Amino acid sequence: MEQPTPLTDAERTWAAVAHLAPLVGYFILIGQILLPLAILVWGPKSSFVQAHAKESLNGQISYTLYGLGLFLLAITVVGLVVAVPLAVALLVLVLWNMVQGALAAGRGGTYSYALILRLVP
Repeated sequence: MEQPTPLTDAERTWAAVAHLAPLVGYFILIGQILLPLAILVWGPKSSFVQAHAKESLNGQISYTLYGLGLFLLAITVVGLVVAVPLAVALLVLVLWNMVQGALAAGRGGTYSYALILRLVP
């Protein structure tokens, strides 16, 4: 049986960046989605980096959709009471998954985001 090739430092770094780049992207309109997409399309073609970029992209698309749903809920008077605590919980979940994904990538492992839609296969 053939041994898998060991991961390079560059592959682990690119995979970690795929998880953390959306932090910068939040300051640009839909940048949180565009940065993982850019890594997926133009980044290294290693299966490790591609898998982490897809996971990050799926997470960011899902969390953006959830945030839009919370915004629509918040524009109602009653919904504001529900939307604010849910938005804080969503923010914690997003940050937790991004950091855990980056740490897993740095160790050379895999990570699956919680509560996301698998839109990018």
